[in-house]
Amino acid sequence: MYKEKWYCSIWFIAVMFFMAVALSSETSETSTPKNDTVATTSPPEKHLEATTQTNTPESEKSTSFESEFFFIFGILFLYKKHKSAIGHIRAMEAKEERVRQRLLEIEDAFKNSEHELQDRQREILHQCRREAESLKKDAELEIKARYASFSVEEKKLLAKSSTLSSEADLLKKAIKDLHQELKLLSETALTEHYNFSAYDSKTSEECQNKLAILRLEIADLIKTGKAVQAFGSGSKKNISDNSKQILRCFNAEFTNFMSTLNFKNVDTVRSKISKSFESLNKIFEIDGVRLDSKILELKLEELGFVHQFEVLKNQEKEIQKAIKAQMVEEEKVRRDIEKQKAIIEKDQKHYQTEIKKLTIYLQKAVDEVERQLYVDKIQKIETNLQELEVKKADADRREQNARAGHVYIISNIGSFGEDVFKIGMTRRLEPMDRIKELGDASVPFEFDVHAMIFSEDAPALESSLHKHFEKNSINRVNPRKEFFKVSLDKIEEYVKANYSQTTRFTKIPIASEYRQSMEIVEKEASGQV
Repeated sequence: MYKEKWYCSIWFIAVMFFMAVALSSETSETSTPKNDTVATTSPPEKHLEATTQTNTPESEKSTSFESEFFFIFGILFLYKKHKSAIGHIRAMEAKEERVRQRLLEIEDAFKNSEHELQDRQREILHQCRREAESLKKDAELEIKARYASFSVEEKKLLAKSSTLSSEADLLKKAIKDLHQELKLLSETALTEHYNFSAYDSKTSEECQNKLAILRLEIADLIKTGKAVQAFGSGSKKNISDNSKQILRCFNAEFTNFMSTLNFKNVDTVRSKISKSFESLNKIFEIDGVRLDSKILELKLEELGFVHQFEVLKNQEKEIQKAIKAQMVEEEKVRRDIEKQKAIIEKDQKHYQTEIKKLTIYLQKAVDEVERQLYVDKIQKIETNLQELEVKKADADRREQNARAGHVYIISNIGSFGEDVFKIGMTRRLEPMDRIKELGDASVPFEFDVHAMIFSEDAPALESSLHKHFEKNSINRVNPRKEFFKVSLDKIEEYVKANYSQTTRFTKIPIASEYRQSMEIVEKEASGQV
């Protein structure tokens, strides 16, 4: 930009120079004499020309002076401008040089930092490699140590492999036996083996005989024409047709009502039959016929017999259900006993093997301390063997005595409320398994155990309790439900007075889930949740 200003100044000087040269040449042309013009002029004109010629040198001088003045002034002005521009250009060039030097310094610093960064990267990479090698060595050492420990464990496992193989054979045999027993205990087998049909019982036979006699009476009543009363004045044919029609309607509705009968809705069905009898008499009153009250009486009597038959059938179903449950329970007890005996026999073999090994070690012992150590271990194992013998004898006794078991007294206040207890019996070796099963069966909360009584004749103790609190039974129709509305103090008093003073009762049920649920409900009601 500054060079362009300098070039403009040079061009301006050149223009001013050429303008001065042109002005001086014009002045010289003006001062040259013109003879042709002087010769032809008149005297007055000559005087004027002479005057003009006389004034020419002074005007030329003044014009030449002015041009020289402006030329010199322009040159001085341009020189000043040129000098200031030159100074400014030099300052800018110096600044540009400083900037260039700064850029070179920055470039050098960048190169130095780049070299330092590369050196740092190399150093970090080298350090990482050293650490990786160190970790690799540590890992190799750890792997070797673990491999050594695994080798020891492998040897132990190989030592136990023979024992495990024999146990596996025993388990396979036990599983095979269990599968066979499962087939025998299937629902079909149970139903086929215990087929207590209501039609085969003595009470059901009596009920069927009475029903047959009653239906013969109803048929005889219809044949003799006593089932329908005719009071109209129509023809015999119309009366006969209307009588048949009202009987068909009543029998159809009676059959429909009886198809819905069970042991619970007898009152509802009786009411429907009576209303049907009355409504049909009103409808056929215009036709001059009506049903006799005798047929209604016989039909209601038939309803009573059929209801009695349904009640008996339901009771027999409950008996079948109880027998099936008892069979399943007994089978579970048998399995528990066999399982317990198998575990005891296995532990006995294990302890006997250990005693043999320790005896061999005892014979090879070199000092008294080591011998005493083996003797103590053998005595401890013999003590365990004696305990196993006691458990095995107990299991054999339980297996031989099919009536030994536990009578339990449990409650579920969240499901049935306060002072409602279930008094039942189980022959399982672990009676709490039965309690857990009851807690999983269609109740919202678990049962709480108030007493667990062992008895050599558990069914007799259970029956005695049921008989004593019979009036407190909640279900008076089906006493096998085993629920009683009675205080725990009375149950405790009867048990301690007639069976055992040492039986321990838990008075306050835990009912943790029920109480936590109540707390949540109270918080929700108060708006705290």
